[in-house]
Amino acid sequence: MKVTLTRYTPEPELAIVEAAANCWQSVPRDAILDHIIRAGHWTPLEFATFNFRIEGVSRALTHQLVRKRVGVAFCQESQRRIEYGSRFNYIVPESIRESTVSLAGYKRLMGAILDIYEQLIEGDIPAEDARYVLPNACTATIDMSINYHALLDLCGERLCSRAQWEIRELMECLKAEVEKVSPKLAGYLRPKCYWLGRCPEAKSCWEYKYK
Repeated sequence: MKVTLTRYTPEPELAIVEAAANCWQSVPRDAILDHIIRAGHWTPLEFATFNFRIEGVSRALTHQLVRKRVGVAFCQESQRRIEYGSRFNYIVPESIRESTVSLAGYKRLMGAILDIYEQLIEGDIPAEDARYVLPNACTATIDMSINYHALLDLCGERLCSRAQWEIRELMECLKAEVEKVSPKLAGYLRPKCYWLGRCPEAKSCWEYKYK
């Protein structure tokens, strides 16, 4: 997995604070960001936007990611517009990698899928139809533009220990990229239980100490 912050609002903290100060004039400017986040008044957070290029993730992950629709835009590598040729890359989950028997069968299946895909392409089947045999494990590149309000919400959901492992890893990568340009904003990217003060899941991990 490779995540790159490609573009972002210059001085994102300042962009948020300037917008929020128009409403929260009684709050000192150096306290506004923390105040609005902890108070749940997140609309000014939308004045900061981050663009990411996400590479080497599975289609299983991107199917989850694109469910987030408010405050975010996606552009994903199209299996209709490309032909994989003699190989395609795929993700091997750790649970399968650690099982010798499962790993061997997994690799055989991927090889068989590739053989069938090549046969379809060589038989003049359009790529948009041949792609029907490709697995969720197949890797993809996807660009994402997201405002900070939506990112805070997304990380709240997907940094949860009960989130699927690959998308949780992605959230950690997004957080690391934001930290490069704004350590303070990155610091607020936490599981939702931190802000709720309780775990909303049916089965808690008790991993985080609540505020």
